[in-house]
Amino acid sequence: MSKLSKISLIFGIIFLTSFLTMHVLIYSGKLVVTDDVIDYSFFNKIFILISVGVFIFEYVKKNKQLAITSNYVKNLNNVLISQSHNPLFYDGDVVNGSKILTKEVCDSTNVDRCSIWLYSKNKTSIVCQQLYSKLENEYQSGFELFNYDYHEYFLALLTSQVIVANDAETHYATSCFLEPYLKPLGIKSMLDVPIFYDNEVIGVICLESFKKRDWCESEINFATILSSLYSFAYSVKKTNDTKKTLSNFERFVDSSVLVSKTDKFGKITYVNKKFTEVSGWSFEDAIGKDHHILNSGKQPNSFWKKMYKKTVTDKEIWNEVVINKRKDGKYYYVDTYITAIFNNDTDELEGFMSIRQDVTELYEKLNEISEKNTYLEHAAKILRHDMHSGINTYIPRGLNSLERRITPEIILKFKLDVPLKILREGLSHAQKVYQGVYEFTNLVKKGSKISKQKLNLKEIITNFLSSTAYSSQVVIDDLPTVNVNESLFCTAIDNLIRNGLKYNDSETKMVKLYMEDNTTLCIQDNGRGLTQSEFDRLSRPYTRKRGQKEQGSGLGLNICTSILKEHGFSIKCDSYGKGTLIKIKLK
Repeated sequence: MSKLSKISLIFGIIFLTSFLTMHVLIYSGKLVVTDDVIDYSFFNKIFILISVGVFIFEYVKKNKQLAITSNYVKNLNNVLISQSHNPLFYDGDVVNGSKILTKEVCDSTNVDRCSIWLYSKNKTSIVCQQLYSKLENEYQSGFELFNYDYHEYFLALLTSQVIVANDAETHYATSCFLEPYLKPLGIKSMLDVPIFYDNEVIGVICLESFKKRDWCESEINFATILSSLYSFAYSVKKTNDTKKTLSNFERFVDSSVLVSKTDKFGKITYVNKKFTEVSGWSFEDAIGKDHHILNSGKQPNSFWKKMYKKTVTDKEIWNEVVINKRKDGKYYYVDTYITAIFNNDTDELEGFMSIRQDVTELYEKLNEISEKNTYLEHAAKILRHDMHSGINTYIPRGLNSLERRITPEIILKFKLDVPLKILREGLSHAQKVYQGVYEFTNLVKKGSKISKQKLNLKEIITNFLSSTAYSSQVVIDDLPTVNVNESLFCTAIDNLIRNGLKYNDSETKMVKLYMEDNTTLCIQDNGRGLTQSEFDRLSRPYTRKRGQKEQGSGLGLNICTSILKEHGFSIKCDSYGKGTLIKIKLK
């Protein structure tokens, strides 16, 4: 009953009581009928009619309002019923489903905007998943609101079941939106309901109105039910995502590894597609067969006894590379993992499950490499022996014999002093290179390491370059004493120096060696310049730069980087505009 109805009812009762009392007094003879009494009786009737009229008007008005409210609630219920067909709820299609949901809410509740927001991963912000604006009849998404900007609102989401902001500008939870959000958009009232999933708030459904309104209980209940429906849809989406992930994982496993199961007697009960492809046994042929159909005989019985003990007695996972036999008799290698399956209640052995990775190609390549390494070792021995004989025995003896037999007069007459000097310096340089080759080919042996000693880098590099034609183009600052293999280290540095001079279009080709700090050796040239990515690519064997006019094998830089890595040094390259800067970290 409205306030006006109550007032009219009270006054109506008062005037009716007064009217009846007056007439009782007249009939009993206690009151004489006069003009005043008649007028008073008339006005009493008027006031009674007015009070009754107001009461009836308010009653009819209330019934109309109840009818409107009843229709409104019925409409809200119809919306809830219609949402049972929304793909959001049965298919987890939150994108398209959210569009249907937000538009339905705006149309049915006469709100101007409806939106769905979800927390970011770290819960420091909420991100708009879908927003429908009735005025523009368009959808928007992607807006983000941060906790540090709207702390009161975020706190209310976590502590309140529903945020009912009839006056959004003054409400404690939404007033923080006044300047950046409410005023620019013209929003006056908000109704926000948190979305729960797995007992946690994951987001919020927000209803917004451009007019101030008192949110009724039916609207609050309606929004709360929508929140529950969205939570259900979200759980469907998560379930579908999990199923999809599992399905993708199963496809990945089925296409990449061999899976098989046997009973406790070794009879095959399951094989996957990859198993049939590699082994040659079809699913139908393999089921029921003994697992020995794969036995190549390459592993002794003791090998399988260890497997049984590991999986059954110790109840651990067994892993070894196994040589199996295909149906056609060919062998293949598999990196095998086997585990025993036990009954959860009785702990009795029920069978075995095996996962295998086909590594046949890898092992065939390893065998091929092993064979090639054997040949390489023989070649290295021959190379070291023949080079040693030629460079350190025959050529020096022949050169010494030649010098003893040529008199100074002959040298002067035929101008042989320069050729002899070149031969002597060339031999000296070849002997240094041979020493590097000797050390490098020594590394072919398994487990071998280069021999190193503490040497002053400036001294050994200067000595190495002394017999070269380009030593005058190299400037060497003071360098530290470092533990290195002299021949190999000098060979690597010489390669970098020669590259700096060879790939250089400057009129005065120069290379400078200096220390950037206590552990970084720099080799700087004024050549064409080389970036780190180009350096990495050219460090691969037999790789040369496109359009390069100079001759080369494409092996020098690869050998150089290999030598430095064998020393435990790292190497970087930088093009600084006027050439290349090589930095070697001497660890």
